[in-house]
Amino acid sequence: MVKATVIIDCGRRSGLGRVRRTLTLLDAFRKCGVAVRVFLSDEDGASFVRDQGYDYQVGIPEDVSDDILIIDTCSLSASEINDLCAGARISCVIDDLGDRPVACDYIINPNLYATGVDYSAYSVRKVFNGPNHSLLAADFFENSIGDDDRRGIVVSFGGTDDGALAAAVAGFLSNITNEPIFVPVPAYLEPSKTLMALAARTPSVKPLRNPGMPALLGGARMYVGAAGATVMEAMASGCAVCVAATQKDQQQNADYLPTIGIPTLGFYHADAMAVMAKKTMFAKKPKMAFNVHAPMDIAATAIEAYHQPV
Repeated sequence: MVKATVIIDCGRRSGLGRVRRTLTLLDAFRKCGVAVRVFLSDEDGASFVRDQGYDYQVGIPEDVSDDILIIDTCSLSASEINDLCAGARISCVIDDLGDRPVACDYIINPNLYATGVDYSAYSVRKVFNGPNHSLLAADFFENSIGDDDRRGIVVSFGGTDDGALAAAVAGFLSNITNEPIFVPVPAYLEPSKTLMALAARTPSVKPLRNPGMPALLGGARMYVGAAGATVMEAMASGCAVCVAATQKDQQQNADYLPTIGIPTLGFYHADAMAVMAKKTMFAKKPKMAFNVHAPMDIAATAIEAYHQPV
């Protein structure tokens, strides 16, 4: 039987966007009858992996010699990734920035800006890049409802934020809109006291512990938050989007998003984001063609290569 092993960064440093996209790819392998193993960098975020029906281990696998290896990490060096890929039968590296040249079979960059990233220094068979190769679960498309029925603003700065960053934006928004404001907080973080105090005195602000993001974004009017993986999830869900870069690895996205009409700040500024969000909420939303079949296409390519004579 074909085997796939995935290594994922998760938790307080990396958030959950990386986990959601990689498990979406792994779901495609599993649908093709591939046996799968999951290795995580941290216990934080592991409950999400379990909820998706996967067992996991924390650490690095010892033997991937007969596996399709999938790596989605910012904590491993190029040298460490090269060693892992060299030991695998087929290797796939999800690489957002193009700044860590490696030798592998396939590079995957699902970001909107990805077609502009230079991978000429990498040694690869093929690069899957851009929205046509987005790693978006079908649930984000399927839960999207019509604009007339949408209600609420999702304010989230990802799985690294306990709600403190979101609370500042939510507080400003609550003063300038009547929309309910939903603030998701991952299960492994205790909601910040600032957020809970705001919610106690402001009925429109609603903290949510570990909600299902496809359903939440699918019914919301707008996403306001970090310029990370959730941007594409929100767009696929039909939300208006207004974001800011809160981490260094989001800067390429923050530079690109204004070119397709998405209001974006290159830095976090709570009141500026709230004002920008109010102006954007009912504006025309940019259209982006995502390929919902991309995970299956990538999986099929890797499986075909696996079966080729060594």
